[in-house]
Amino acid sequence: MKMVKRLLQYLAGCLIIAVGINISKLARLGISPVSSIPRALEVSFGFTLGTMVIVVYCLLVLAQFIVLRKQFKPINILGVAVGIVFGWMVDLVGIDPNAFGHLMAWVPAPSNYFMSVVYLLASIVIIGTGVAIYLKPQLVPMPAEGLAQAISIKTGKTFGDCKTIVDCCIIAIALLIQIIFLGWSSFTGDTVVVREGTIVSALLVGQVVKLVNKLFTKKTVKVAAAAEEKAVEMAEAAEEKTEETVEKE
Repeated sequence: MKMVKRLLQYLAGCLIIAVGINISKLARLGISPVSSIPRALEVSFGFTLGTMVIVVYCLLVLAQFIVLRKQFKPINILGVAVGIVFGWMVDLVGIDPNAFGHLMAWVPAPSNYFMSVVYLLASIVIIGTGVAIYLKPQLVPMPAEGLAQAISIKTGKTFGDCKTIVDCCIIAIALLIQIIFLGWSSFTGDTVVVREGTIVSALLVGQVVKLVNKLFTKKTVKVAAAAEEKAVEMAEAAEEKTEETVEKE
């Protein structure tokens, strides 16, 4: 039962991230870093974002194998399953009418730059919250984080440094695809992949994760304290009842 609860929490976090990614796509100021290559392939070749997420995530698992070789564990293969499920979620809650589900297709695009910034900030908060929730059960990491872990194992560098390296490489590749296949005009309109929003997301999502984790910790402490207080009250009541019974005898 505990494992089922952890799995549901993991999937809920992934679904929330998928919603955030689609909102950042609507903002047209640059999508979140990890989704930038799938987004570049989406607008370049006409596939849905979720389909490209699956393809790229499978390639990231392959990259893990290349980096780790003999240290690659069977559990790492589960990253492929994660990519498939997550890609399906991205299309399910997506804004592309050609995608499966596209539950957010009704959400209007921002009409000006100010509203685009509002959408961007909303996506950062949603993605950060989703990441905090999906990381909590400590199950299979997303393939991008898995690749960062693999590099950390091989190089001895901290996970945080390796995550920054992976994110920067992903953004650079996405930017290259965008320029080669779409040209400089793609930095405006509906085909935006990498822009200022991508950088802002890279800087702020981690901070949102830290804040959410902090709030979760405070809530957990409060719940634990309340449970402990209730247990003490019950123990005292039981003790008083025992004393009354002894006195009557």
